[in-house]
Amino acid sequence: MTNIEEWKTEVKKYNSELNEKLKINSNKKELYYGFEVLDGKIIQKPKILFIGINPGKGDGKKEKNIFETDRISYLDFFDEDYRYHLAEKTINFFKLIGWNEEKIKNTFEKEVVKTNFYHLATENVSDLNTILNDINYKEEYFKKSAEFSIQLINILKPKILILEGKSVFDNIVEQCYGKKVWSSNKYGYLFDNKNNTHIIGYSRGRDFTNTDRTHFTNKLKEICTNSEI
Repeated sequence: MTNIEEWKTEVKKYNSELNEKLKINSNKKELYYGFEVLDGKIIQKPKILFIGINPGKGDGKKEKNIFETDRISYLDFFDEDYRYHLAEKTINFFKLIGWNEEKIKNTFEKEVVKTNFYHLATENVSDLNTILNDINYKEEYFKKSAEFSIQLINILKPKILILEGKSVFDNIVEQCYGKKVWSSNKYGYLFDNKNNTHIIGYSRGRDFTNTDRTHFTNKLKEICTNSEI
């Protein structure tokens, strides 16, 4: 697969088929909220691609079928009443490396893509695993999600890939790239020579300390500087 339109078609088809499978076979329908593929829009050769583990339940509405949105939700951080922990953490990372508000807004609006390893929306990963185990589909869903994730990386060729959490870092870097590069400071880094992409991920666990954050943001700043971002 070499272009984004083919990728979109295959993802939509697969998610539709999985949705039907869940409707017929799942005994845990109360735990999932539909599908969300992209937070924002597709941008060719973005400066940054974010990949999380899976969408949360969001506003709690059921049977979502979202492929793209008008803009990445992280920009909602700048709204006065916005409260989303991951967005706040992400924006603060870039503040810590010296980006001002204008640069953050411009970059995230025009040159950032956000998606998730899994597109099935649940309140947490535990619920996702419960659903998949219920229909005996965990291994198959992992393989297809990994395939779609790597295809997207290869198609978009971002300058920087930020993996939001150790789970998604392990899924992509350890399982797909076959590299064990997670550090004792609860972040990991790998350079993808094929795509000329810097891959960096960090822990979202409660044990991610201020010292760990400093190590991560120092590496992020180095990557952004070397990539002229």
